[in-house]
Amino acid sequence: MKYTGLLGNNIQYSQSPKVHNEYYKLNGLDFNYKLFDLQRNEITYFIENLDDNNIIGFNVTIPYKEHIINFLDQVMGPAKDIGAVNTVVLKNSKLIGYNTDYLGFIESLKVEGVNSLKGRALIIGNGGAAKSIFFALKDLGIEFIDITGRDKCKILNQFPKVDNFVEFNSTIDCNNYNIIVNCTPLGGINHLEELTIKLENTSEKNILYDLNYIPEKTLFLKHGEENGAKIINGKDMLKFQAHFAIDIWRASLKERRTNNDIT
Repeated sequence: MKYTGLLGNNIQYSQSPKVHNEYYKLNGLDFNYKLFDLQRNEITYFIENLDDNNIIGFNVTIPYKEHIINFLDQVMGPAKDIGAVNTVVLKNSKLIGYNTDYLGFIESLKVEGVNSLKGRALIIGNGGAAKSIFFALKDLGIEFIDITGRDKCKILNQFPKVDNFVEFNSTIDCNNYNIIVNCTPLGGINHLEELTIKLENTSEKNILYDLNYIPEKTLFLKHGEENGAKIINGKDMLKFQAHFAIDIWRASLKERRTNNDIT
């Protein structure tokens, strides 16, 4: 049995084990997906014992998508440009990082009939997930991206060519945006009643996307639905980024077995 899993903190709510283990069973993969709910000071020990624990790879979530890069031997594009990693594979005793959030977000929009975008977007948040969404929106055709988050210095320093910084507790005029994406845990299972921005003039012209998927409709999405906006939660993104990650782990394991047969 080979193990995969999710590295993060305070992640017992995660549906990733269900998504992955159902996929493994359906596709005849001898993998088992677990939660690695760790404190920051426990990560080094976890990394040093991957091989001994038969862990061939893992996903990364809040709050470690940027921190994990310190442990990697190589970061593959687009993760290298994004500066955040959510998928790691152990290959030839080296740790290699990828970003399947970027791919999963784009694929989830396609399912909703959104193959391209234009105009201006607003990203809520300034963490690793926000970085992935920033690059995905640019590649989907968005011309201008504003960001609101708690860390103004980080946004201005780490997000290339961000158009405007919006104060985190401000009122957002949705007339200015084609799509607004919440990349924070606010409104999710651990922060159900928290939404630090106020939206006004929301209409059917807007797409409101929340990376949270529990609950199915956060306060953010309920507001959008009540005002005619197209709403999308993170459930499909979770599924698609998982499938891309599985492809990476499966290909690496296949290569390892082929090399063992040759030797």
